[in-house]
Amino acid sequence: MKTITAISISDRKGMRKKNIEATTLIAGFGLQHDAHGGDWHRQVSFLAEESIESMRQKGLSVVAGNFAENITTTGLHLTGLEVGTHVTIGETELIISQLGKICHKPCAIYHQAGDCVMPREGIFAVVIQGGEIKVGDAIKVSDRHSASAAIVGNDSIEKEAVKNVVRKTFQPAFVRFDTVNNKKGGTLGAIIDDLTLTQKTKDIVIVDPTGELGLSLSGLPLQENGPNRYTCRQSTVYYCRSCNPSLDAPTDSFFIKSL
Repeated sequence: MKTITAISISDRKGMRKKNIEATTLIAGFGLQHDAHGGDWHRQVSFLAEESIESMRQKGLSVVAGNFAENITTTGLHLTGLEVGTHVTIGETELIISQLGKICHKPCAIYHQAGDCVMPREGIFAVVIQGGEIKVGDAIKVSDRHSASAAIVGNDSIEKEAVKNVVRKTFQPAFVRFDTVNNKKGGTLGAIIDDLTLTQKTKDIVIVDPTGELGLSLSGLPLQENGPNRYTCRQSTVYYCRSCNPSLDAPTDSFFIKSL
């Protein structure tokens, strides 16, 4: 049976979480009183008890919540789920929004536990229907599936304006944002690989006001239906120097490439 074996929250990010018996899932936010809640694509994190047990077999003294996961599960093959899959817990409903994560440096959890299984086997979700959940609740995997879109850029762009454009253009269930940390785009290749290989995100928008990231896409084939649209595996990558925040503009003018 697919069930919740632990629920965990914390008031700070990057720390082990404390176990609680029950909580409220808030639509568009995550778990009530949890530091990871918010208007983003990783509102709720899941990790299997079976994954934690594999760490114990390596000699680590760890329990549910030690890897900063919100919901610990039993009997559910988390990494076998696809991004966009709907799951229900009682009256609540969530959409799987990310599989694993890229860790650019060891976090506090890694230093505390000696290893971190979350980047490999943890998954994330957004909440679309809130309600009460408790330890022992059954988790059901739905046949429903929703599309997602991703934005890649640096912290200087107006995230909410770009998100609004992407929402209207592609109408995804949620939009994720990935930050390029390096001025020369050192992480862009890893981000694109993750989005196209692991997450299988259909539409990816790269917003590059400085023009420093364009060369990273030079090996991708251009699509015939637009000068700024590339194909990468099964995904379409849109490269733009600016993003028109006007929701009244025609769809074709949302993404503008400046040479």
